[in-house]
Amino acid sequence: MTLRTKVMLSFVLVVALALGSSGYVFLSYFGASFRQSTLASLDSIALARAVRIADYQRMQVGIARHLGTIIPVKALKEGNYQQIEELLELFHKNFPMFENGFFILSATGENLVDFPPNQENRHKNFAYREYFQRTMNAQRGLIGQPYRSKRSGEAVLTFTAYLQDEDGTPLGVLGCSAQLLGEEGLGQMRQDSIGKTGYSYVYDQSRLMILHPVDERVLTRDVPVGANKLFDAAIEGYSGTSETVNSKGVHMLAAFQHVPGSDWIIACQQPAEEAYAALKTTKLQIMFFVISGSVIAALLGLVLVHRSTAQLVKLEEVTADLSVPDVEDQSLDLLISAETAKLEPFLTHPEFGLLANTIRELYRRLGSALADSHQMTTDLEQAYLQLKQTQGQILQQEKMASIGQLAAGVAHEINNPMGFITSNLGTLAKYQQKLFEYQKNLEASLNETAEEGLKERAQELRKKLKIDYLRDDIDDLLSESKEGAERVREIVQNLKGFSRVDQAEYAEVDLNDCLDKTLSIAANEIKYKAQVEKDYGELPLVACFPQQLNQVFLNLLVNAAQAIEDHGIICISTLDLGDMVQIDITDNGSGIPAENLEKIFEPFFTTKEVGKGTGLGMSISYEIIQKHGGDIQVASEVGQGTTFSITLPIKGEGNLDG
Repeated sequence: MTLRTKVMLSFVLVVALALGSSGYVFLSYFGASFRQSTLASLDSIALARAVRIADYQRMQVGIARHLGTIIPVKALKEGNYQQIEELLELFHKNFPMFENGFFILSATGENLVDFPPNQENRHKNFAYREYFQRTMNAQRGLIGQPYRSKRSGEAVLTFTAYLQDEDGTPLGVLGCSAQLLGEEGLGQMRQDSIGKTGYSYVYDQSRLMILHPVDERVLTRDVPVGANKLFDAAIEGYSGTSETVNSKGVHMLAAFQHVPGSDWIIACQQPAEEAYAALKTTKLQIMFFVISGSVIAALLGLVLVHRSTAQLVKLEEVTADLSVPDVEDQSLDLLISAETAKLEPFLTHPEFGLLANTIRELYRRLGSALADSHQMTTDLEQAYLQLKQTQGQILQQEKMASIGQLAAGVAHEINNPMGFITSNLGTLAKYQQKLFEYQKNLEASLNETAEEGLKERAQELRKKLKIDYLRDDIDDLLSESKEGAERVREIVQNLKGFSRVDQAEYAEVDLNDCLDKTLSIAANEIKYKAQVEKDYGELPLVACFPQQLNQVFLNLLVNAAQAIEDHGIICISTLDLGDMVQIDITDNGSGIPAENLEKIFEPFFTTKEVGKGTGLGMSISYEIIQKHGGDIQVASEVGQGTTFSITLPIKGEGNLDG
């Protein structure tokens, strides 16, 4: 047996198995879907009828309660039953759905008045009636349990209204009696068939059959426990659809739904044989089409396989043999041409020519796309590295240059007038001493030579002008002014030291001093948010660019203050490690989430709101420390705080030219 024969036989077998399996699956699925659809349809009918019954009950109860509000309380209390009977007659004319009549029972159950009038029932006690007891207990209108009227022999359903006076004293019950099986009520529903022989019936929790197509079964309890499992399950609270065997032993599809607002249950059922008759016919038809289709498909497949398999297999082999272009190969175009030449024999094939052309074109595009992608990736990587290397340096240089110029200008402008102020305060102190000395001598001479009247006037004037207080206060004012001038001079010196306008180049500095000057500059940002605790160690002079390290310290201190929501602590400690020095800046702020720690030094990364940060501060700080041959590490815990640790070589190792 040749390979082609094996392939053809295998194809026929596969087609037959595939169609047979799909037919079986389809039949199974169709049968299950048909069953579910039938049950769903039955359930929708039951649900719709349950809603219909609930609407009827709600409307009738509402009417009965409304009529109860019309009953004249005064006439009822005074025993004017003639007036009430006329009103009940009016009710009977205008509300035909209560064709069985109206009646009023007293609070003790006595029949006071009814219409149509029934003299035999007048003053008869009906306190034993279920609807009377429930209405009086609930003190509201409700639906009574259906019963068969002794007068008419008809099945009746009573809707009640609770009657009371203005003080809430119970007066009795208004009864509105409707024929259960009348056309104005629910009688039509029991005649609505489901399919050909299906029907619905209604019963309550006590197993009382309320509605049924068979009159003899109405108001009976003829379904014993265990005769119909779904019937029993519905009493226990079940709602839904399934197959069951009814109390007469007939296999049924049934749907059970509880009527909202009452203890009634509606059941809709249809004989299973009738419901599945269409399914049985459809299954036979589908089986015939599946078998016929399998035979035809197998014959057609046999012919097509014979004609098409050979060339298609060859094309597949050639396509699979095409190698993936090496984008780093200098002779990429020659390689693509050599590979696509393998497809030439198939390009003119009547069935596979278009496919072969498509494969060739896709292969060429693949090679070109791979080459372009490789070149683009290389260019982007180089551009990104260059941008990353230069952006931080450029921004840092421009920023520090601007800060340096601004600080130098401010320091110069403040220093000149502060020189005048300090000098004048010294001169003023000397003048004040001379004036006080002159006053002292003048007072002594006055006491020795002046008359008593003049002395007294001089003393009164001295007290009036508070000369003694002024002498003491002038000393204090001069002292405080000198202290203020000294503080201004110190701030100017710190500003000048921070900008390093006189040390913009490489120098050896005391990092403790740099930290103090930076704290002075950042004082306004920090003092309202945190208390600064310093733990400085003895540090040797460190070779560095002071201006750049000041920027790093400023970034870390400002970030620490901004991380504190109310008021916290910022700790600064320094330590001599021998060849290195270490600076730790710790805050007890909000902390940094773990997922952001690895990105904290990336350019343009920021967790601040839009407009409050550029994302370059930590990136620039990282580059400055790296160029000094040092390292910066961060440790943080959300809700606890953050610590930045900087280590720097004392001798200034690293690439300090960048």
